[in-house]
Amino acid sequence: MHDADRHLLDHFAGVRSRTIELVERLPSELLDRTPDGEEMSLRWHLVHIADGPDWWLTNVLRDGGAWGWPPPYAEQPGGLVRGLTASRDRVLRFFGADDGKCLGEVFTRVEDGKTHEWVGRDRVLYLTDHEIHHRGRIVLALMQWGFEDFPGEPGLWPATAG
Repeated sequence: MHDADRHLLDHFAGVRSRTIELVERLPSELLDRTPDGEEMSLRWHLVHIADGPDWWLTNVLRDGGAWGWPPPYAEQPGGLVRGLTASRDRVLRFFGADDGKCLGEVFTRVEDGKTHEWVGRDRVLYLTDHEIHHRGRIVLALMQWGFEDFPGEPGLWPATAG
């Protein structure tokens, strides 16, 4: 595997690790709050982060795994961490297999009569960007609510209390 591909997968894993760390710090009573101006709760955003890779891997990348909504872990105690961990591991297993072969493959999906194509690397970047987008919305809401126990972001800012 090329060093750049390894870095890409490591970056995805690092982003997911920080999301998991944030979930582990969150008081459970905040999970079902919906931020002002949003339609979905923090729990929904976190389930969506965990579930997104499963949808792509099942429906486009066709790794042979299953997908269903809502995922079984959505409401279980500790389920968010398990779901986030499982989908992270699924992405890393799929794209890391055969020395990263799938990172360079082209994947297609026909929708509404149009064929869409993506290269594996693009999907890893998309999944990473998607997670950062939703985690940003979560962090903004938490900051507005006075939450301060955020994990550090390597290279950006240090961890707060905790």
